[in-house]
Amino acid sequence: MSRILESESDNDESGQSSLSSSANPEVQEANWDSNTNDGTNMMQRKLEHFSRRLSMLGLVATEEDTEKQSNLIDSEGSELLQREVPMTTSLLLNKLPRATSEALEKYQTTDRSVTDSLAQTKIQIKFQPIGSIAQVKPTVCKISATQPFAVVAKFLSKSLKIEQVYCYINNSFAPNPQQIVGDLWSQFKVDNELIVSYCGTVAFG
Repeated sequence: MSRILESESDNDESGQSSLSSSANPEVQEANWDSNTNDGTNMMQRKLEHFSRRLSMLGLVATEEDTEKQSNLIDSEGSELLQREVPMTTSLLLNKLPRATSEALEKYQTTDRSVTDSLAQTKIQIKFQPIGSIAQVKPTVCKISATQPFAVVAKFLSKSLKIEQVYCYINNSFAPNPQQIVGDLWSQFKVDNELIVSYCGTVAFG
């Protein structure tokens, strides 16, 4: 009788063990899911924690900051495009060394003095007729060295009472009306006089 009871108890234990073993995979799966969820939640909490720390340090840009920065860049670009540089701005002159600035100022002063002296200088022009055109009187005249040669041609036309007169320097070439009389005199003078030949028609060339 006791053997029968022992065998039954053994059967009960084996049955319980088999039931526990059969239910073991479900328990293991539930435990795995819970562990996975706990690990995911823990990782998410850590990421949120680090994100808050970085935000406090100012290393993470929020959407609002990003939008402000993009607007700032656009506004700066538009301001640079709309900004105009005044014509009076001269970076070159502002950066000139002192010695160069003094030399430039001295040159400008000298140039003005030379121009003023030339304006007061009078040169002599001697007129010589070519062909049958009349002789202008007086034959030697004085004129300011800074005047263009067109003034000489106009003087001859007015004195001779003709519409057009052809002039030549030393019977060799026709000067440009814009040429300065002083320059012609300094290059082609003869006995301190600029020889101007004139006629009513084209004489040379």
